Amino acid sequence: MKYFFIIVCLAAGAIQCAGQSRAGITGKRDSSYTIASEYSKHAKAYPNLKIAERKQAGTIYSDLDIVYARTPERNLKLDVYLPVDAPPQMKRTTLIFLHGGGWRSGDHKMHYPLLEALAEKGYICIAPEYRLSTEALFPAAVYDVKTAIRWARKYATTYHIDTNKIVLAGHSSGGELAAFAGATNGNPLYEGKGEYTNFSSDANAVIDIDGTLAFIHPESGEGDDSKKTSAATWWFGYSKTENPTLWKEAAPLTHAGANTPPVCFLNSGVARMHAGRENFRAILNQYFIYQEVITFENAPHSFLFFHPWFDSTVQVMDGFLRKIFLAPNTKGTKRIIVAQDGSGDFTRIQDAFNSIPYRNQQPVVIFIKAGVYREKLFLDSTKDHVCLMGADKYNTILTWDDHTGKLSPNGDTINTRTSWSVKIKAAQFRAYNITFRNEAGFTAGQAVAVESSGDRALFSNCRFTGHQDVLFLNNEQSRQYFQDCYIEGTTDFIFGSSTAWFDHCDIYSKKNSHVTAASTPATNKWGFVFNECTLRGDTSLHNVSLGRPWRPYAAVTYLQCNIGAHIKPEGWSNWNNTDNYKTTRYAEYKSYGPSADPSKRVVWSKQLTETEAKEYNREFYLANWNSNKK
Repeated sequence: MKYFFIIVCLAAGAIQCAGQSRAGITGKRDSSYTIASEYSKHAKAYPNLKIAERKQAGTIYSDLDIVYARTPERNLKLDVYLPVDAPPQMKRTTLIFLHGGGWRSGDHKMHYPLLEALAEKGYICIAPEYRLSTEALFPAAVYDVKTAIRWARKYATTYHIDTNKIVLAGHSSGGELAAFAGATNGNPLYEGKGEYTNFSSDANAVIDIDGTLAFIHPESGEGDDSKKTSAATWWFGYSKTENPTLWKEAAPLTHAGANTPPVCFLNSGVARMHAGRENFRAILNQYFIYQEVITFENAPHSFLFFHPWFDSTVQVMDGFLRKIFLAPNTKGTKRIIVAQDGSGDFTRIQDAFNSIPYRNQQPVVIFIKAGVYREKLFLDSTKDHVCLMGADKYNTILTWDDHTGKLSPNGDTINTRTSWSVKIKAAQFRAYNITFRNEAGFTAGQAVAVESSGDRALFSNCRFTGHQDVLFLNNEQSRQYFQDCYIEGTTDFIFGSSTAWFDHCDIYSKKNSHVTAASTPATNKWGFVFNECTLRGDTSLHNVSLGRPWRPYAAVTYLQCNIGAHIKPEGWSNWNNTDNYKTTRYAEYKSYGPSADPSKRVVWSKQLTETEAKEYNREFYLANWNSNKK
């Protein structure tokens, strides 16, 4: 039997789908999709598979089975997970997580371990039920998701929710729902007749974990009813051939546009679950909306339930959200495009810098298209609030080749302080997805890639490459934050006097020498902190130090870092037996890896207690830099 499709716009702002088949409505939840069933399905192919379990560490408070919506079918409930030690005055990023199960199965309590792990990192996590296709057809589940967002905003004061940082995330069909709800921000047709209508249902970010973006698409595997009725057919009440218009309308790709928030696509190795992703990303790029793709190439579709992918899933989600909510809001800002092919406003980055007015107070976002930009770049202290956004961190490269001993064009001999490829003196500078490079060469001596001295500088998903003295943090009054960055070099390749926090960075040594050379002044409590970073090196290395003191009172701390075999057992260097080491503030907390044995460290370094380690809170460390709050 053939059906026809009508969208009726109602005064209440809902849509109706005429003629949907209700054959799949049973009133009972399909129980086939469980963690146990997924484990049985994949255990043979993945011998090291292990179900992630609840920690129950006493650091999480849960408020369970709260009725958030009353529908004709039943009352819908949600669970809330909160960090126990969250200061009551601090508003938190809130993540609403939607379970998978083909819109027909699954349960909102499936992801306890994941949400608890995220709550431990400071997020408020909400797991709502939504009506499955055994209860109600599309778009009922969309209405439920929008109602859950409005509920979060209504009870923001109760749970200390930051209403500007509400994130929709989901897995599989839950990922599709999250992407669809985010793409229909501001669309009244998908509000439904739910409650709390005085509050916005807009999502501020989306994390789509293996949720399809398109149904009518060459990559889509959904809609084959030859052997059994497909999940989407049950949900839509039509097969794909009976009503392709509805199948297209129900796809996130159809609605992607200017109102879509930033999106993280976290994918398995199952290609059909990514249908429409690249088309979706292309639309986001047209509107300069941030998006990123992380793929676990050999992982099954249900990877987030299991080790060895569970911890990486938490890290990716946390990293994306920190990145998004540290990023400037580009609405209302001045936008400049730099492209070497002439398709932007400028072909050179320095020309874009020069176009920013003196004593600038307006946020400026400079989008840099892929290319190798060979320029010696300088952003002075009169041009604050500048953000650089590269197209791709591997293919957007800012580079120069000055080094100590080289003659400058005016005949001066270049030294460390003038060898930079990029120098930033402006405050509130930010950079995303860029490689900063000094290409002077291995034997060139000191050759700085970036000298950063402005206060509240942020670098996210960037690469710093070179050899000696690569990253110069040159202002004892400045606070700097590095997130998910790659930093490589030979000697003292992270050095200077600034207060700097490195989160989940990859630190790569290319010579038996020193990672850091801090010159922290005695009056500063903090210096460099490396939090959950990985220290790697060439396999031939075995005598690299964690740091040596450029000045007395140097402060460097490694918190829960993976210390590679290239680091020497004693850990630190005293800089040729000078007296600087006597006042150093060198410390570690729960280092692990091949060269993390605390019993072999120099006696003048410190192993922190748990109480001491808690003082290293990023927000307090960076002196309540408001932009760093979740």
